Amino acid sequence: MADLAGIALSGLRASQTSLSTTSHNIVNVDTEGYSRQKTGLGTRVPQSYGGSFIGQGVDVESITRVSNQYVVDQLRRDVASYNSFDAYYEYAVRVDQLLGDDSTAITPSMQSFFDAMQDVSNDPASIPSRQVLISSGQALVNRFNAVYEQVYQTNETLNIELDAVASKITQLGESIAAYNQSIQAVYTNNTGELPNDLLDQRDEAIRQLSELVGVEVLQQQNLSVSIFVGSGQPLVIGNESFSVETVTNDSGLSRKELVITDGTNVQNITNLVSGGRLSGLLTVREELIDPVFNELGRMALSVAQTFNDQHQLGMDLDNQLGGLFFGDINSSAAEFSRIASDTANAGTAALSVTIDDTNLLTAEDYRLRFDSGSGNYTLFNADGTVNATFADPGPGGVFATTDGFTLNFVSGAPADGDEFTVLPTRLGAFEMSMEVTDVRQVAAAMPVTTNLPSTNTGGGFVEEVVVADTTTADFTTTPFALTPAYRVEFTSATTYDVVNAGTNAIVAGGVAFTPGQSNGLLEQAGLFPASGYDVVFNGNPGTNDIVEIDYNNGGVNDNRNALLLGELSSTKTIANGTVTFQGAYGQLVSGVGTRTNDAAVSQEAAETILNQSQAQWESISGVNLDEEAANLIRFQQSYQASARVIQVSSELFDTIISSL
Repeated sequence: MADLAGIALSGLRASQTSLSTTSHNIVNVDTEGYSRQKTGLGTRVPQSYGGSFIGQGVDVESITRVSNQYVVDQLRRDVASYNSFDAYYEYAVRVDQLLGDDSTAITPSMQSFFDAMQDVSNDPASIPSRQVLISSGQALVNRFNAVYEQVYQTNETLNIELDAVASKITQLGESIAAYNQSIQAVYTNNTGELPNDLLDQRDEAIRQLSELVGVEVLQQQNLSVSIFVGSGQPLVIGNESFSVETVTNDSGLSRKELVITDGTNVQNITNLVSGGRLSGLLTVREELIDPVFNELGRMALSVAQTFNDQHQLGMDLDNQLGGLFFGDINSSAAEFSRIASDTANAGTAALSVTIDDTNLLTAEDYRLRFDSGSGNYTLFNADGTVNATFADPGPGGVFATTDGFTLNFVSGAPADGDEFTVLPTRLGAFEMSMEVTDVRQVAAAMPVTTNLPSTNTGGGFVEEVVVADTTTADFTTTPFALTPAYRVEFTSATTYDVVNAGTNAIVAGGVAFTPGQSNGLLEQAGLFPASGYDVVFNGNPGTNDIVEIDYNNGGVNDNRNALLLGELSSTKTIANGTVTFQGAYGQLVSGVGTRTNDAAVSQEAAETILNQSQAQWESISGVNLDEEAANLIRFQQSYQASARVIQVSSELFDTIISSL
């Protein structure tokens, strides 16, 4: 009967262990990352008796967690993918709402500004209309400044989150290394038994890590794992972990970059990481935040420069030539803000950037590098291709690019390998400002007027006055006057003389005129463009007809320059003359909106895939309470049956004793 009791006792132990495992599953049903455990039972070695084998009961051979490594790895990849798209979408929505909402968008302020310009052209002498124009201009400036500030704050928030993510990655790496050490110790001291709960906790730490960054996990024979990020940079090797940190970018941009370090060696992994929230943050910075900075800046520079250029060709209420309406885009501070020396530079070269033509500007940043071997600078585009290579101009020298800006080599000398980040447009929206504050300074008129005496007999007429440059001697020698004022005298229907109105001396004689078409009177006489202006005449003039040209003193009701200023709203002055101000902003909003929509679709798809992977993991490793409840009943009954066998064994033993 001893064998019967032994068999029953083995059954009791097996049932008790199974009940403990089931109970452990039930209480951990809500534990994140917990894998269902299962008791493994095996038949004891039977005893040979009389040519037969008699069973000896059951042994608990193992307690294993139910896990499929392929499913676990797939879940990690899907977690990393979803979190990358989710981070991108989160920030993309912020930028999209900022640019597209009427309360923050540039478009309404731009429209109000040019509407106010139209009102001035309708009544150029109106002080209230001029005041509205100045107020609308200030509102437009404020809107550019505000949008830049919002994008800047979004960028700063992203930088702060990069700090937090890097710190969390480091902490999880340390935690995984600690788990490796504990798992190895338990595995070694328990002759190969698996520490299921520790394995679950380590897997959960790796899953949390994959939320932050894509990882590659390498299983080792001693149950430890090695974790790699980026393009194979180690984060965890056995019991050792490495640190991921953020560093301030050395290019002058307000941005953080990521490095991985083991205390001595430091490697920049900013452009190497993929997957996880970290990848999404870096991608949204490259694809949205930086381009928005540059597009807004280019647009602000174009608005300011084109409006200023035309405004300076006009005349204000006090007969003064027009000045700057918006702030000077090439102020000394602005020029120096467009370039940043790398912190590692050993040379002393100081550079600045002058904007020459906003129409040629791209929405890119550039890198400038000096090579002492050749004595040349190389200017690289954003994609790394070479834009230009040129010899060092030296202090005081310049290099004019084909992209609408000039590099000024102000002072100092470069050292080999010195690099500079060139930022022609990035701060344009931030630096935009108003210059005109007095309503009388609005240059709505043109400084040149013409007069056709009533004695003229022909049918000629002034088609338009073209003012191209008010810095010439014709305008600047004598205030409020043309130097000299001209008189055009037609000597026939097809010829004319240009006469100095002050001295009556002929400046150009016998100039050919073509009746019935546009004729630039000063250009055809060889006086324009040196004169800075021209008079376009058309029709059929008669012999001895005269055109008097003079400074427009008292032209308070003249709206000719105001009309030209208003036309800028529909003139294609950006991207090599392919797009208007409103069109450029529309393209920016559309581009951001498209990327946001794509991000939403990608996020939704990634979430669906993640849910499928999670469901697959749950079906394999998750705790099913109904199943565990059934197991409780089954193992309870098994325990009770084994106990009954012990009772029967005892009764049989008592019967034998009593019969003796």
